[in-house]
Amino acid sequence: MKTLILMRHGQADFATWTDKERALTPIGKEQTAQTGLLLKQNQFTPQIILCSPLLRARQSAQQAAAAWGLKTQDASELDGRLSADGLIRFSQEQFTKYDSIMLVGHNPTISLAATVLSGTFISFRPANCAVFDVSDWQKPILLFKEVS
Repeated sequence: MKTLILMRHGQADFATWTDKERALTPIGKEQTAQTGLLLKQNQFTPQIILCSPLLRARQSAQQAAAAWGLKTQDASELDGRLSADGLIRFSQEQFTKYDSIMLVGHNPTISLAATVLSGTFISFRPANCAVFDVSDWQKPILLFKEVS
């Protein structure tokens, strides 16, 4: 099975000079650590965790990755500039090397990609995630979603 995990970054602070520098709040750190644990408890383990290079997404990925003891890798493609279709194409490219990947990024791209894959609207609040079986990209299957 090919598993795609999509996750939005956790709650971020607005008291910074630039969008790129926005860090997670203490609540955001807790949210994303809990999301990682929730995924692990439900038997979803990524082989690789790719994240936006923006600070809040990088911190979110690191908090979630701690559940599995994994490291994260920055991917500029996840910085929020891709369309939902672009994000899906990017994820498809990753499946040439991996069977299970986790992408940590931003709205609206993460929500829209999940909506395209599921065929139904999925809105991601901070630290929400969705897991898809993408063994057949023509018929992806929503396996799990954690949305509040």
